[in-house]
Amino acid sequence: MKRKHPILWIEDGARFDLPYLAAPVYMDGGYDLFVAETIADGIAHLQQHEFDAIIMDIRVPPGADLQWNTLYKDAGRNKVMARLGLKLLYSLLDHSEAEIKLPAHPDWINAKKIGVLTVESYAELKDHLDKLGIKVYQQKHANIEDMVLLDLIKKVLKNSAEIS
Repeated sequence: MKRKHPILWIEDGARFDLPYLAAPVYMDGGYDLFVAETIADGIAHLQQHEFDAIIMDIRVPPGADLQWNTLYKDAGRNKVMARLGLKLLYSLLDHSEAEIKLPAHPDWINAKKIGVLTVESYAELKDHLDKLGIKVYQQKHANIEDMVLLDLIKKVLKNSAEIS
């Protein structure tokens, strides 16, 4: 039996998006999809498992973590302004501009394994994505195709395999 690719999707609206965006991923049968709805839950998954791909939303609440809650509070408790998903990407990639240094930084995490799925436009994120070396991005919008998550996962896996 072929090994399933472990995938982490960090998305605060996952419980609403799950029925239509995750269904094609589950139906494909080639992936074990883990879902985290907060930064704290995402970090916990990343410290417990190695993933072949990480799909990140930019607007994610902090969860039960004092440091991330402080950043969230400083942004007026506003997901749009806080952009904690973006801040987590800086931390995960151990970038010099990271506002929070992770105590345990999994060495398997790199920009090739990350894709961004968010409502923010590419123009809003381009400088950050370039700085971090993240090449896979997809904007969410009202009429988004239900295959978008599966397609994004496949792009991340292809990107990771090509550059490795």
